[in-house]
Amino acid sequence: MTQNADIILASGSAIRRQILQAVGVLFNVVRPDVDEGKIKEEALERGEDLNELAMMLAEAKCLNVSAQRARSAGALVIGADQIMEFDGRAYDKPADMDQARSRLRALQGKSHTLINAVAVARKGEIIWRNLDRPKLFMRAMTEKEIDAYLEAAGADILSSVGAYQVEKLGARLFDRIEGDYFAILGLSLFPLLAFLRREGALVY
Repeated sequence: MTQNADIILASGSAIRRQILQAVGVLFNVVRPDVDEGKIKEEALERGEDLNELAMMLAEAKCLNVSAQRARSAGALVIGADQIMEFDGRAYDKPADMDQARSRLRALQGKSHTLINAVAVARKGEIIWRNLDRPKLFMRAMTEKEIDAYLEAAGADILSSVGAYQVEKLGARLFDRIEGDYFAILGLSLFPLLAFLRREGALVY
């Protein structure tokens, strides 16, 4: 046995599922019913900073699913969110390939930050939080290189706020990264695993 507790991932993200599956965590997936756009709009109107906003979204997701799963009251419910911060602004996922192209043009030759918030709820209460801010340095690129990347990577990159996937061809766009690789993908894995061990949810 490698696990002692029910774990639920409150996310529709394929990469977050893959991260947990790769390290042998057993879990169920329940998509949260959360209006992220409304949360973002209201938080920004109140002047919340982007770190607080990312954590609010992660908490809203795991609390929503924790409430849905009243029968699994002891389950640990993981929520996560990621916000791209560039030039002091938050960016959402590009709506189409033209917006992705514009995003890469803006980012090339510069650095940006991916704010990754993870929260865990149990019995309707937040019991753990973690925030990471990895920094990515995109190399300078020509229009030809950007177009070649978009053609090769395809529409899958629209699932990324930066219009890239560093676990795939997107790695070729960067000079370096500073911070947790898994946080860049969307889930700060090592702090989460340490928490699950402390809770006795994982055997090792």
